[in-house]
Amino acid sequence: MNRLKKQRQSEIPAELNKYEDILSKYMWVIMLVLITADVITRSILGQVGLYRQVFLIQSIAFFVEICISIIRMFYIRKQQIKPGILYSVMKILDILVITILLHTMYNGFTLSFLIIIPIISICITRGLYVSVPYLGFALVTHVYGWHLFSGYMEAIQPHIYTNKWFFYTHTVILFIVFFIFLSILRNYNLQFEQNENDNNNLVSQLGRKYAQLEEARLEKQEQYDELVKVNARLEETNVSLNSSLAEFFTLQQVSQAISSLFDMNELLGFVNDIIIGVMGASTSNIVLYKRNRLIVQITNIQNIRERAILTDNINNSFLRKVFENGEIIINNNVDPDNYEFTKGRNVKSLICVPLQVKDKIHGLLLIEHSIPEAFGDSNIRLLNIVAQQVSIAIENARLYEQLQDYANTDGLTQVYNRLFFQNYLSEELKKAKENGFEVSVIMYDIDNFKKFNDTYGHLFGDIVLKSISRLVKSSIRKNDIIARFGGEEFIILLPHTSAGAAYEKAEELRKSIESIVVQDKVTSASVTVSMGVSTFPDFADSEDSLLRSVDAALYEAKGKGKNRVEIAGS
Repeated sequence: MNRLKKQRQSEIPAELNKYEDILSKYMWVIMLVLITADVITRSILGQVGLYRQVFLIQSIAFFVEICISIIRMFYIRKQQIKPGILYSVMKILDILVITILLHTMYNGFTLSFLIIIPIISICITRGLYVSVPYLGFALVTHVYGWHLFSGYMEAIQPHIYTNKWFFYTHTVILFIVFFIFLSILRNYNLQFEQNENDNNNLVSQLGRKYAQLEEARLEKQEQYDELVKVNARLEETNVSLNSSLAEFFTLQQVSQAISSLFDMNELLGFVNDIIIGVMGASTSNIVLYKRNRLIVQITNIQNIRERAILTDNINNSFLRKVFENGEIIINNNVDPDNYEFTKGRNVKSLICVPLQVKDKIHGLLLIEHSIPEAFGDSNIRLLNIVAQQVSIAIENARLYEQLQDYANTDGLTQVYNRLFFQNYLSEELKKAKENGFEVSVIMYDIDNFKKFNDTYGHLFGDIVLKSISRLVKSSIRKNDIIARFGGEEFIILLPHTSAGAAYEKAEELRKSIESIVVQDKVTSASVTVSMGVSTFPDFADSEDSLLRSVDAALYEAKGKGKNRVEIAGS
């Protein structure tokens, strides 16, 4: 929490640094331009002789501004510039320097508005009322400068410097205009303060998150310390507990793998290798239950024939019984006639452990050895604990996949949502550019959908959306995806598909939709859709242009009478 506060304190002058950095970079440039322009003007008017003393004053003012800019840049780079005495002194010097410069220029009176430049950053970062004293100081120096330099300037602009009422009137107007301008800039100050409040809220939230993370870290540290203590106690035991130490190491490796590996196949492969290494088994297999069948997910069997024997017979009655009953089976004298998956594979011993979390079984651990009497109770205990951890990892992975599906799916139509589609499209176009294949999209919109909602109600409109989505989803290829793009507008992605093939597919879908009758208990109706087709790279060279072109094709189809397909660029 303290670290976050220190970080926040270092970020407080960030906006002030930004504006002061701009002022430092351009203030002396503006002065140099003004001095140069003044030299040229006086040269043209033949006032070079009179200008020597003025030029000396201007040069000194320019030198002072350079020094101020150097000091300011030094503090900006150290992130130490902030409101205070030094900051106020620099601001006052800025105002004095630019006032002196303007009052020694031939056209300085007409450029009086430049006096406000140093005050702008004060108003934005600290507020209108803080900047008003600086504004007053600027105008006081402006009036005093008029008296100070009038002797030089009467010969140049007598109509201004000899008419004090004109000058005072000009000064009052200048103050009013500057005050109005700073009042407008006050909005930026309010925004600046709002950002400060938001940042403070963010710091507070981060502080709470940090505290939670710190608490979790301490909890994990306590767990780790406890494991270290357990390990120390095990090391103090006699040689008869060496096997238990090996089990502990195995479980530690499995736990680390579960916390660090997020790809399920990689995790299962790692666990499978650990089991083989610790138990010295001939083969280790992880079998998962998918689509009402047992499937060999991971195995270390390299021989193609032996692997085929295992995979072809994995759904035998013995393994199905182990899976259904959730019982651990050990056999150190295997008869191949009783186990179809061992025939011709030189299996003499086996252990089968269910992968179970509470009452839910995800699959089996099947460990085999080529020698008899290879396994004992210690192996069963180890595999049982490993199986529990792997089962939890599998359950968590499946829950995560379900959450991902919910996040990527439109709740009403059960097709993908727009965000998922655009991410998927970006990846697909990247592959298309690298490998040189075509990617087509079909965008369709339900014709007269508002009429369905107005006539039959929104519930029937939802039935229309779901019915058409089911039809399209069942009519596209495995690698094609459909997503709800917005309202009654949907889009289909067809990788490795030319414009002509996409057009034919769109026509096929349009006719299929036209032929169905959407109905509920009391209402039935026919629907049609308008479709647009576009293809990368034929009609577009990027994601944005592809979506724009297919959208344009869709609206062309609707403009030509609806219930039709139009291809981009036609």
